[in-house]
Formats: sequence, C-alpha cells, structure tokens
Amino acid sequence: MATTTESRATTKLKKTVEDQRQTLSNALNRISSLSDEIALLRSELNRFKNDVAGDVKYLTDRVDGTD
Repeated sequence: MATTTESRATTKLKKTVEDQRQTLSNALNRISSLSDEIALLRSELNRFKNDVAGDVKYLTDRVDGTD
C-alpha cells in the first residue's frame, strides 16, 4: 500500500513541478515582452524630446527674428 501512496505523491509532485515550470515560462515570456516594450517606449520618448526641442528652437528663432 505504501507504494501506491508514494506513487500518488510522486505523481502529484510531478504535476506541481510541471505547473510551476509552465507558470515560470509564462512569466519569463511576459517579462521579455515588457522589456521590449520599455525599450521601444524609451526610443520613442527620446525621439519625441528631440522633436519638441527642435520645435522650440524653431519657434524661439522665429520670435527672436534670427531666422
């Protein structure tokens, strides 16, 4: 009878380990995706800052009459 109990415990443990492996895999994939999104947002933010700086310089030059 002990063999059956150990077998059930082992089967349950294997299922738990597989579930945790899948959960960890999903979490790592999500982290990777979020990391990619952050890199893209940083790039877009830097481009936006440069565009705004260029617009402000253009407007300042126009107001100052140096254009």
